Amino acid sequence: MRYLMIAVPALMASTAQPMASLRVEGERSTFSVVVEKSAQTGYEIRIRCVAACDLPIDFHEPIDDVPMGLFTRDQDELVFSLWSGGSVYRVRVWQVGDRAVRKVAELSSRGRPDFLTDEAGRAAIRTYEADGGVDPMKPVLRSFVRGRFVVAP
Repeated sequence: MRYLMIAVPALMASTAQPMASLRVEGERSTFSVVVEKSAQTGYEIRIRCVAACDLPIDFHEPIDDVPMGLFTRDQDELVFSLWSGGSVYRVRVWQVGDRAVRKVAELSSRGRPDFLTDEAGRAAIRTYEADGGVDPMKPVLRSFVRGRFVVAP
């Protein structure tokens, strides 16, 4: 009986329905990106190499915000995600390559962020920030330059 009680939670965890999922093509490899509900942390994002893998990549990160969206723009191997974190939106971005997965941004925005392309053709994110609860929001544009999102001059 003790063994059954241990096996049932493991079985339930492996059959959880994903909240969001995405298939991403790397230079040579193919990746599965899945957001699942987690009893311990709220949610978890998992990025696994599923075909033509150079290395056995199985990245996962617990996230305590609520997922709203998951997408790629087929540019710079970036996977974008949008989350609700109480009174702010959170943007998290990972770079998914044949040899590694790396988080390149975690941003907060008081207004719904914009996902765009800047004047140089690079991936960009516009967030809306304010110093206080009643202060007007100001847009802040960040472009993907040399492996990270930086504020545009």
